Amino acid sequence: MRLQCRPVVRELAFAGAEEARPHPDLVAALRDERLRAVIICPSNPFISVEPILAVPGIRLALAASAAPVIAVSPIIGGRAVKGPTAKMMVELGMTPSAAAVAERYGDLIDGYVMDVGDAAEAAHLAPRVTLAPTLMTDLAEREQLARVVLEAADALASVKSGRVS
Repeated sequence: MRLQCRPVVRELAFAGAEEARPHPDLVAALRDERLRAVIICPSNPFISVEPILAVPGIRLALAASAAPVIAVSPIIGGRAVKGPTAKMMVELGMTPSAAAVAERYGDLIDGYVMDVGDAAEAAHLAPRVTLAPTLMTDLAEREQLARVVLEAADALASVKSGRVS
């Protein structure tokens, strides 16, 4: 915190992750057939999401879940909405883009929500993409994005279960 992400990021390591274990309640929740979706919010994939994914068993539990895993891009127009995500991407040799974040998540995600302004990037992505306004500046925009994400999850759940929506 005191260095405010000024040092150049060359690699990431999550000390202690190999010894950590997922909480049994989390694993049970991911197995629950009533789970509608797992949503990866528009957070920094490097310092918010990947430390969780580094815990042994988390990726497997997500992959085994019947619920679709949907991520929301933290990048709009090549820029981080908040925080050092774009800076870190550049320092790690990546182009700061919504597509690069989706590619980083890879087969972890079933679907991806990215900003309508990044529509040109959507054609290059393997996961099912939903375009929506993703910049949330007030409660109404947060609620609207939540609706879009849940609708995308419901559509993916229908496809995964063989139902046509």
